[in-house]
Amino acid sequence: MDQEPMHKDTGPDRPLLSPSVTSVFAEIARLQGDRIALIHDDGNFSYRELDIASDRIAGHLAAQLIGPGAFVGLCAETSAACIAAILGILKVGAAYIPFDPSYPPRLLDFVRQDSAPAMMLYSRRQRHLMAPTDRGLVIEDLLEQASAGRFVGEANAPDQIAYLMYTSGSTGRPKGVIVPHRAIVRLVQGADYARLDADEVILQQAPLSFDASTFEIWGALLNGGVLAIPPGGRASLDDIAGAIARFKVTTLWLTAGLFHLMVDHRLEALRPLRQLLAGGDVLSAAHVRKLRAALPSVCLINGYGPTENTTFSCCYTVEAEPGDTIPIGTAINGTSVHILDEDGRPVADGDSGELHVGGLGLAHGYLNRPELTAEKFVPNPFADQPGERLYRTGDRVRRRADGNLEFLGRADRQVKINGKRVELDEIEATVRRSDLVGDAATAVVDGANGARMIALFVTPRDASVGTVDALRRFIIAELPDYMMPGRIELMRELPLSPTGKLDRIKLVEGLAKPAGPAGPAPIGHIPQTVRAAWRQALATDAFGMDDNFFDLGGTSLQLVGMHAGLQSALGRSLPLLEFFDHPTVRSLATWLEGGPASAPISTVQQDLAAKRNAALARTRLARGMDLP
Repeated sequence: MDQEPMHKDTGPDRPLLSPSVTSVFAEIARLQGDRIALIHDDGNFSYRELDIASDRIAGHLAAQLIGPGAFVGLCAETSAACIAAILGILKVGAAYIPFDPSYPPRLLDFVRQDSAPAMMLYSRRQRHLMAPTDRGLVIEDLLEQASAGRFVGEANAPDQIAYLMYTSGSTGRPKGVIVPHRAIVRLVQGADYARLDADEVILQQAPLSFDASTFEIWGALLNGGVLAIPPGGRASLDDIAGAIARFKVTTLWLTAGLFHLMVDHRLEALRPLRQLLAGGDVLSAAHVRKLRAALPSVCLINGYGPTENTTFSCCYTVEAEPGDTIPIGTAINGTSVHILDEDGRPVADGDSGELHVGGLGLAHGYLNRPELTAEKFVPNPFADQPGERLYRTGDRVRRRADGNLEFLGRADRQVKINGKRVELDEIEATVRRSDLVGDAATAVVDGANGARMIALFVTPRDASVGTVDALRRFIIAELPDYMMPGRIELMRELPLSPTGKLDRIKLVEGLAKPAGPAGPAPIGHIPQTVRAAWRQALATDAFGMDDNFFDLGGTSLQLVGMHAGLQSALGRSLPLLEFFDHPTVRSLATWLEGGPASAPISTVQQDLAAKRNAALARTRLARGMDLP
């Protein structure tokens, strides 16, 4: 049956049916049980084997009286066992909550207290993160224990909660977004923005705490396709390239930052793809042109959407030669979009306004935040049915003459850094809790090669030499590493406008800009090559041999790019982990020459390296799922 169009600013209307994740998966497992569902370095798992394993998890959860409406925390790397656990949680009617093992313990504690999970599931290697108050079970132990056979539970309703995902919050308190089954099904079934069918092999790149994982996992498993799971750890460009070739990946999702790096350094590795989705931030038109010129057979899709509307709201397939900006496209199937002014009225085509999104992908709201839910999820004045709502994205857009939407920027203080959503107010609120500072302000500034980074400005209570290091240690313990400011500036006072408000323009204008190299040029081929790689990655020459890469504003994403460039310059393969262990030019050059890393490392640098290495080690562990 043809779907009737909705309001002018909307995409297609709701599909006639909106089944649950578990009902769609059950039908695929019944009809295509022998097809491969998961592939990884330790072996393949069919849909039947995955169905049996998830039944086993569901049976053990049901025995613990976990059922419809319950929350179950999941602290594990993405693996075959982890996917079975997710399905098992959903089969008993519960919802899963991703607990990212790399997050600071205090942040994990907040999520635990806010969501009050009835049960926590851990992978074997994450069991040390169990809290004394947890009702905790180990996934691998459950899979090895005998079970009563097939699990038969009640069918999930489309509006039943499937997962709870936490995003950055402006008050310093992360927000739990409540996502129902129908939202996931709408994203991946009957998709009109990408080819999603049984012939696709989709690479699992995103962590479970990032909503791109929703597209990756269910885009494969709810269409009879294959989900490819690479070894854990912070992926280098070579790791991504190797996984594409090894698993014969046909569909790949990359953040904008990773997309730019792959195009710059590993363009040929993308040739086997049928479709490449990128987004989470603004795509560079120059990189898009480079990809299209070299790999015209690869379908490039710019994906846009907030977590509150389940991964994608609009998509744009790049077919024509791009202009200076890449549009975010039009609403995907089951989604409505409206561009409204401050009074909630539609704007004329070509005029800017705030983007509002709705439809089947819309979340229920925020957990335990009724006021914020009412503020952000507003009644839909264009709805045919009472009770429908729209989510206010806070993004300014305009409709172009060709009907595609163009992203113009944020209307508030929310930004995207390396594809991750960050509320600058959350960083400020967190820093103000420290007894080290009197006041704090943040801004996003241009860093290396046009990449954006967070600058933090503080008025210290005690302007001692160790204030910055101590403040970095405080932030490390409170926030995930992607929210770590690239620069911390101490100020006697924050600049104010004539009306007494913070003058953010003067704040950024006053940002110290080093004038030139710090110290003499290095001697020798290896040190000079390392310094040249740093200079390209950081887009500055103002650093010395013993300056820390991250203290200079470098990000993990830039380090990945520098790693790729240095490998090419030296003509040898280098483990990415060593670049985190040796964050200065001197220590990295010394390691490359085969000697001891003699450069002194500050305590805060040790803390940063330890945190990153712990996260890397946790996510590199074996992903096996043994089925007796």
